[in-house]
Amino acid sequence: MTIKTIKDFVESLYVDEFAITEPSEIDIEAIAFEQQAVVLEKPLNGCEAMIIGAGNRATITVNSTSDAPRKRFSVGHELGHWFKDRGKVGNLCSHSDMENPKGYSRNRENLANSYASELLIPTYLLKNQLLESQLNLDLINSVKSAFNTSFMMTMRRIIASNHHMGHFVIYRKDGSRWLFSKNSSLPGCFYPESTVPSGSKIYDLIVNEIDSGPGEVDGHVWCREDWADNSTVYEHAFHYHNDLFVSLVWWKDEEPIWQCISNHEGL
Repeated sequence: MTIKTIKDFVESLYVDEFAITEPSEIDIEAIAFEQQAVVLEKPLNGCEAMIIGAGNRATITVNSTSDAPRKRFSVGHELGHWFKDRGKVGNLCSHSDMENPKGYSRNRENLANSYASELLIPTYLLKNQLLESQLNLDLINSVKSAFNTSFMMTMRRIIASNHHMGHFVIYRKDGSRWLFSKNSSLPGCFYPESTVPSGSKIYDLIVNEIDSGPGEVDGHVWCREDWADNSTVYEHAFHYHNDLFVSLVWWKDEEPIWQCISNHEGL
């Protein structure tokens, strides 16, 4: 099962069966019902959602204490299990299963997450939102509002769309990197360092407690080699949650990227 297979499946489902042309038309519970899966809500301990299937029918139960975007993602996640294993599922999914799957279930949970991401923010509708867009906090909030999704999921989807050449990275208050996600074409020498880089806007935010807003910084700050020494890169850094800080890094001028790729490929 590939990402393209999931994308094509969801687009066909939404366009051919439901005629969905706008984000506001995505009613994930109604879509589940049409797929013979009834959605219920009740307080759950130790998990965000569960699905029980019997034959061609299923019941998806989501945690009633979660917020709306989380509930919608949970439904999409369990639908992913249903699409993959219809008729033979009985599954409990914790918050960590959805956020950061590990162990033997990692591939299975990642697949369900891919379904959820595509069901809630389908690629064919996201493209319209990204036309002539800047990679910044305003874009994330705009897409988040349009699709009624969580901030983190929205940010991941925007980066995974490969529309902007760059990445997002999250650093802790102590300067250590927590996680990052990137454009699939971004070469390794442009990956964010494991500690917050001096000269970056996120360094100023974390270390110097200065919020300088979005703008250009020297390219070498976000490149591990010398490909961007004479370039600039757009960066928007902001506080995310508790001791976590986000930086959106966007190479508007992609020339350093392609020079690096061409050199490494011997072109």
